[in-house]
Amino acid sequence: MRELENCDQVALAGRDGALAEVEYLLRHRRLVTVTGPGGVGKSALAEALTRRPGLGPDVIVARTDLAPLADPGLVPHWLARALGMDGPAGKPQLAALIEALGDTPALLVVDTCEHLAERCTEVLTALVGACPRLHVLATSRTPLRTPGLYPLSPVPLDVAAGMFAAYARQLDAEEAPPDVARRICALLDGLPLAVRIAADQLTRHSAADVLAGLARAEAALDLPATAPGLPGRQHSLRDSLAWSLRLCTADERLLWARLSVFPGSFELAQVREICGDAQLPPGPLVAAFTGLAWQSLIEPQPDENEVTAFRMPRATRAYGRQRLSLSGEERELLNRFLAWTLRES
Repeated sequence: MRELENCDQVALAGRDGALAEVEYLLRHRRLVTVTGPGGVGKSALAEALTRRPGLGPDVIVARTDLAPLADPGLVPHWLARALGMDGPAGKPQLAALIEALGDTPALLVVDTCEHLAERCTEVLTALVGACPRLHVLATSRTPLRTPGLYPLSPVPLDVAAGMFAAYARQLDAEEAPPDVARRICALLDGLPLAVRIAADQLTRHSAADVLAGLARAEAALDLPATAPGLPGRQHSLRDSLAWSLRLCTADERLLWARLSVFPGSFELAQVREICGDAQLPPGPLVAAFTGLAWQSLIEPQPDENEVTAFRMPRATRAYGRQRLSLSGEERELLNRFLAWTLRES
């Protein structure tokens, strides 16, 4: 991988294809949502697109992060403030914003829509429908129900290892041997935030010690992210996963914890047998399973163009396993899994 000189370049390593594809979608759909798990690099991608040369000098570029916003009714006000187009107090803000924006060329980047997904879908769809020269790029862990969706996946292992080495150089830390770097990144599922957090440890520990520490999946959850400017939900992998947990229904939280007993991939039929019971009957279980996939908390494992199996990323599973232990269900679920394994062997 080519030499990376700054944090922005490192964060975008391996994303040239994604940048081009999202830019194409944005040009033709005008409303695009970049989706994916927390820490995968959605915000970095969105920020990079605001600097693309094709925007033109007369285009208004505005960006806002909805993470601090709790009231769905205030979404239009938040967007208007970002665009510098606050409307009169007596007029509905969405109507006022549409009137103020009109046919002005603009790119609006809206980060962290997941906790307000339904309202964001309504407002952003209305804005794009009424303002013919507006383009909107949203980021969300939960896909908005709009046609322009772009799922962003963790980076390939070789790219992740290059990112790890680049961050080490920036920190003036001793670089890890390539094979150690790859093993560290494999344990982190190629998630860019996790790679960055692990690289921070090189200022205090050797690469071998970092690798040894990550042998326990739970150890990765509380490693601190020391890079400046990261939002609170990305100060550690635990913070990132706790933010996702807030978005889950009670059934999704329960299934997340129970799925942690699977060490590898699993199919829905297996999940129904091991994780289902009176507390999580078939209908709610399937809905919860779909919800976890929708939020990128479980990942499909394609097999010859057909998806039948899923897996849970290592840190996500560790977080779920801790919740399973706290729930008092761990022994029961392990017994169910063991009984199923013995029956199938």
